Amino acid sequence: MMPKIAGLTWSLMLALVLGAGNVNRVIADETECASIDEEICKAEKDEQMVMYTQGRNAYETARTSGDFTEAYKLARKLALAGDKNGERLRKMVIMQLGWGAHRDYVQAYRWMSDDIADGVDYAPLWRDKLTGKMTPDQLAQAKETTTK
Repeated sequence: MMPKIAGLTWSLMLALVLGAGNVNRVIADETECASIDEEICKAEKDEQMVMYTQGRNAYETARTSGDFTEAYKLARKLALAGDKNGERLRKMVIMQLGWGAHRDYVQAYRWMSDDIADGVDYAPLWRDKLTGKMTPDQLAQAKETTTK
């Protein structure tokens, strides 16, 4: 019974943190959009929020399917666009990759190498954790196709 309670507590804390970001986002949207074309600005923010929601849904699905491809792609795209929620989602996905939750370790290694190249400061730690789970053949294959 104890692990379920700990998992629920973790999930609740994560929901509160991510939910708090949305409140700040609404307030920021009002001030950020005031200085530029408001319609374009709000459309971009809405698009990012839709993409974030899709990414969160993909993340939740991936936790049972073992395929983080869609969650990673959406999180990375948002993070590279400067979206703070996207950056949080990318960090959550990278942690899952490092724990070995993605079914393709070679692909996960490549993704984290791309993140390292992008300057994501926490990616090396998680890639190192994943490396410990990989077979020598998987690691060789990943390094062969990765220059980062």
